[in-house]
Amino acid sequence: MVDAVEIYICKKGQKVEEGQMVMSNDIDCKEAAQEDAEKRCKVVTSIEKIVYYDVSGGGFRVLYSYTNPNCKEIKKSPRPTGGGGPAPKKKKKAKQKPQGFWQKMKKSLGV
Repeated sequence: MVDAVEIYICKKGQKVEEGQMVMSNDIDCKEAAQEDAEKRCKVVTSIEKIVYYDVSGGGFRVLYSYTNPNCKEIKKSPRPTGGGGPAPKKKKKAKQKPQGFWQKMKKSLGV
């Protein structure tokens, strides 16, 4: 009986040690690990490899390993905003010229 399983999820080009590690207490056999791996690869198509390790009892042995045959690499955009081209420049506000004597007089008379 398996108590705890470490799942390493690797993207394309990653080593198993570099992959995302997830713990699970629901997987107790090789068949359950196989079902879980196939389901995860259908949901996230960029997963290349999933490895299940049995860590119960202080050991660390491979329970199941799955390589996704339909792995699709996600293309990264050069900018996180997704816009093509340079960032827009902010317009500076024009400084307001000080009012002259006649402008102040017009304003005070309401004209």
